Amino acid sequence: MNLKNKVVVVTGASGGIGRELVKKLKIEGAKIISVSRNNSDYNCDFNDQLKTKKIANQISEEHKNIDILINCAGIGIYKPLEDLTLEDWNRSMNICTTSSFLFMKNLLKNISNSDNSLILNIGSGAGAIPMAGRSAYCAAKFALRGITLSLAEEYKRIGKPKFCLITLGSTLTSFGPLSFEEKKLEMEKGKAYFTPEWVAEKLTEIIKDENREMEYVLYPGDYGFGEWEVPEPK
Repeated sequence: MNLKNKVVVVTGASGGIGRELVKKLKIEGAKIISVSRNNSDYNCDFNDQLKTKKIANQISEEHKNIDILINCAGIGIYKPLEDLTLEDWNRSMNICTTSSFLFMKNLLKNISNSDNSLILNIGSGAGAIPMAGRSAYCAAKFALRGITLSLAEEYKRIGKPKFCLITLGSTLTSFGPLSFEEKKLEMEKGKAYFTPEWVAEKLTEIIKDENREMEYVLYPGDYGFGEWEVPEPK
């Protein structure tokens, strides 16, 4: 797929992966509609379902033709069950899963206007591998994986839009309980992380591939699920 002049909505556009992906897609000539908590074309609190729906509808009204939707918004709340609050649970589900549902549902008619349309959701290894102390995050990412792959089957006969899930391993950002600096120290001691720049390059490659798979599993080397070159952080 040639991305020149393609209209691309990116949620979570100010986060580490979203920010680098926006940069890369702009280099490819795409027209970006960015959505995040602040400093974007549309500012959105993804924890607020009504406001998220309102922003999605506003984008739908103002941009009749959308080629690609990329849902990057997420939050990592890692707590044992006894410390997990209902607010923690709802934030995890709203930001990681429900916001993606609302954008997919409310932009569907716009995306369906494009003959070569794509909805790409950024999942996690936590959406495929149970992890102690991360039940809320795993539940949200398992749900995102379920809805994405189910919709891929649902729209397979129609042919558009295409749906694709990225099951992504640890990335060198401030996402989750560890800071960027703490993760960088771990990486220097041997723990494998992807860099956001590498992830953006890989995602762009997948987006451009019209024969793309329904799901891509990308894990750094210490997961033992594949060999991926992890560049040194800049």
